[in-house]
Amino acid sequence: MTWEEQARRVRQTQSKLDAKLLAYSHYVSDIVRDPQRAQGETVGAVSLDMSGTSRASLSADGVTGGLNSAAMEAEIQDLLVQYADDQEELSRSINDMADPLLPPSQTQLRTVQRHRELLVESERDFFRSKTSLRQALDRQQLLGHIRDDIDAYRAQHASDVQAYLDERSHLERSHHMIDETLEQAYATQSEFRAQRDTLSSIHGRLTSITGQVPGLQSLISLIARRRRRDNVILALVIGICLVLLLWTGTRRT
Repeated sequence: MTWEEQARRVRQTQSKLDAKLLAYSHYVSDIVRDPQRAQGETVGAVSLDMSGTSRASLSADGVTGGLNSAAMEAEIQDLLVQYADDQEELSRSINDMADPLLPPSQTQLRTVQRHRELLVESERDFFRSKTSLRQALDRQQLLGHIRDDIDAYRAQHASDVQAYLDERSHLERSHHMIDETLEQAYATQSEFRAQRDTLSSIHGRLTSITGQVPGLQSLISLIARRRRRDNVILALVIGICLVLLLWTGTRRT
């Protein structure tokens, strides 16, 4: 294979590798921005044609993000190996066609050196993107486990939490009823105090009136004595009547 043919082959491999790395980098950027795309959603399955152009289309068979990333990583790894092998072939073709009188041109040497640098850069970019993807997926998996644990804990202790909430609501209602009862008791106490003050005021007025009229107290005492005397007389009459009734009843028998 001539130098031109080998150089063309290396450029084709480089174009394929660049397109794959670009598509893989975009895919990783999407996952890093939105890790939810890595779970349950279909993502773009990247394919390349022989000219090295990339085209992204949604997977028709529902391939998950993990399978797509693994397939792209395998393709990129194969292209890296192929790119390195093509560079070795390119370097070997220079040595095979070397002529002591006509050494390799500076253009050929720079081309080989440039492809070696591009290989190192491609490997570095691939490793960086792959590391970012692994970190994003690990973070999403960890968050998923944490959410699952939280949901499981809530589901397991939902009844206990509801019981605590019901008990708290019951206690709050009881406290409210106690507060209302205390307010009513305080209001009743205030009314009793007002009535006591009113009665005390009336008693004070009566005492004052009695002190101002000297004969009134003696009149009240006289009325009280007569009432007691009338009660005694009435009791005697009732007693005599009962005795007569009993005596009459015994005589008839």
